[in-house]
Amino acid sequence: MNEYPISQAAMIAVHGWKGNQSSMKPIAKAFSIEKTQWTFLQAPYTVSEDQFSWFEGDEEVGWKYQESFDLLTKTISDLNKKGFSNSNIFLLGFSQGACLIMEYIIRQEFSLGGIIPIAGFIGQKEQFKSNIKPGSRNTSVLLIHGEKDEVVLPEESRIASELFSEAGFKTELLSPSVGHKIPIQIKGIIEDFISEAQH
Repeated sequence: MNEYPISQAAMIAVHGWKGNQSSMKPIAKAFSIEKTQWTFLQAPYTVSEDQFSWFEGDEEVGWKYQESFDLLTKTISDLNKKGFSNSNIFLLGFSQGACLIMEYIIRQEFSLGGIIPIAGFIGQKEQFKSNIKPGSRNTSVLLIHGEKDEVVLPEESRIASELFSEAGFKTELLSPSVGHKIPIQIKGIIEDFISEAQH
């Protein structure tokens, strides 16, 4: 029996730095997107009690993130087994979570319905270009970044938008007048994005 008979899309929510599995649940509740099954992940690297990170390390020793990639791959595989095709699976990430989903999708030999990076950035921009696998390019990209963000400057998403567009991804950038946060007023835009991106 299908556990989620009315769900047509699956949204994997990826929290920001120092977040946890509960961090994105209020967003899902606020968005209340119809016929969408949410999955809430928790990053594998511990910062402190109940605070987690998708990356571990620093610029000097390098960054570890394979466990984070493995968790995303397993989650997508589990959703496939529940009847969701890749074209009906979406990744939504905030801040560090946005960084993760951008770095993850370009390295895959498959595409998803779409990714929604909110207030993120691409660290190694030249390396990012060389890591893009052709099979990932049918993934739609909706970048969202508050114009008043002083934690991660909005210019970072403008650069990310250019990198994705130049690589052949269908890309859209939205810049609401907010700070470093997930703006609830974008609910309708995300709903439209999910509807149009499913293929």
